[in-house]
Amino acid sequence: MPDDQLFLHRFAIKPHRHLDEWLELWPREIALLRRHGYTVHQAYLETDAEPKLSWLYSHPDPAAGAAAVAADPERAELDALTAPHVFRNVVVREVRAEVLRDDLAWPGTVVMRRYWITGGWPSFLDVWRDIVPVREKYGFECLFAVADEPHDTFTWAFTFDGEWPDFPAAQRGYYSDEARVRLRGVFDHMADYALHPARQLPVD
Repeated sequence: MPDDQLFLHRFAIKPHRHLDEWLELWPREIALLRRHGYTVHQAYLETDAEPKLSWLYSHPDPAAGAAAVAADPERAELDALTAPHVFRNVVVREVRAEVLRDDLAWPGTVVMRRYWITGGWPSFLDVWRDIVPVREKYGFECLFAVADEPHDTFTWAFTFDGEWPDFPAAQRGYYSDEARVRLRGVFDHMADYALHPARQLPVD
């Protein structure tokens, strides 16, 4: 886990040619942050509607890092180049990592889950932490999990070795496992949730 402050950064990208042109600029975005002391951990592109990017990065001194990036002339240049291809719905949150598997590169389908937490974080996390090993027993490896406690939002992702239409059938064994059945109370702690297919983007 990083000792530095971790951020979850999300926004939507226009589809088709806009996505292709934005992806050409993506390596420059990573290089810009790294040049000013950021560690870029992981990035995922949701693929079932307008593409949405979720990426995780950290910095030991976030205020200094943000100021240095803002002062770099490439920031303004990249903003101008990406503006035609993205929506203006950027959300950047400070988050706390429960899981951060920077060592696990996954070429296949990624399942992104987002929960809106109710009833308190400790009771939710007690259940969720028991869910992860049951999921992993069925091949769903957790890639990351982060808590945005001020906004009661929990985001995590895991691997799926298959195509998205096959995901519901692939979960049947997991949900019928007695260990998972005992953890159904996790829904007591979720006001709502969202589920999306994604793919991992390179951050090298």
